[in-house]
Amino acid sequence: MWSAGCSKSNVWIAEVECGVSGPRLVQLRRVQQLVGEHSPFNRLVQYLSQFEFDAAAIDAPFSIPREYLRGKKHRDLLELIAKLDSRDDRPFPSARDFVRCILKGPPLSIKKPLRQTEEYWRQRKVNVRSTLWAGPRGGAAMTAACLKLLHETGCPIWPWERTGRGLLIEAFPAAQLRQWDLRHQGYNRDTEKEAAVRRSLVSSLAARINLGDFREILEESADALDSVICTFAAMAVTNGRVLSYAEDSADAEGLIAVECD
Repeated sequence: MWSAGCSKSNVWIAEVECGVSGPRLVQLRRVQQLVGEHSPFNRLVQYLSQFEFDAAAIDAPFSIPREYLRGKKHRDLLELIAKLDSRDDRPFPSARDFVRCILKGPPLSIKKPLRQTEEYWRQRKVNVRSTLWAGPRGGAAMTAACLKLLHETGCPIWPWERTGRGLLIEAFPAAQLRQWDLRHQGYNRDTEKEAAVRRSLVSSLAARINLGDFREILEESADALDSVICTFAAMAVTNGRVLSYAEDSADAEGLIAVECD
């Protein structure tokens, strides 16, 4: 999905501007469409490193369960992953290499450990992925890629930093949809049933944000739709409307940002 020639990448970037009339979607594109001669991943690093935005939300885990941090700081985790070798022409470590690096000490106490922020949403019937599971439907791959991205951009990272231009924020579209009491699963596939769910979600989203000329793309692509939903996490943090929960573990293992209303 990160290769330069991938025309069906699931990595989308949505840009939103906020004005007196509310938020407006002004740009929607795949990561491959970013300007630059480097790999799409490195183009994204450069794009974020310019700090030409107030906040950006990313649909990927920003940390791991604090038990496996073993008292280290989040910055230590980023530096550790940044030193890992990348293979197969990828700019970030593989899921298995990432997990092996983290588990140099004691093994996993359970098969798929969760952070407190993920456990909160699991209890609310949202499907979550373990950041340290490299098997089927694991979250280790996206965690490894995200940690490398966070390190390379040099941007301030929420909640460890609360202010600053170019603030990066962890988002989770399914959690946001659940908070809005909307359908939060079963809209990814190209079946007519799930396409109908996407159209319904886009209609609900249109009441919250001006979608401009991008509505058709959002109805066709769940990944594009998710990228727009992520922007509400960024707006929530910047305007003080972020849901308060799992705060006692936030400094250690991060927090998924969700708009409270």
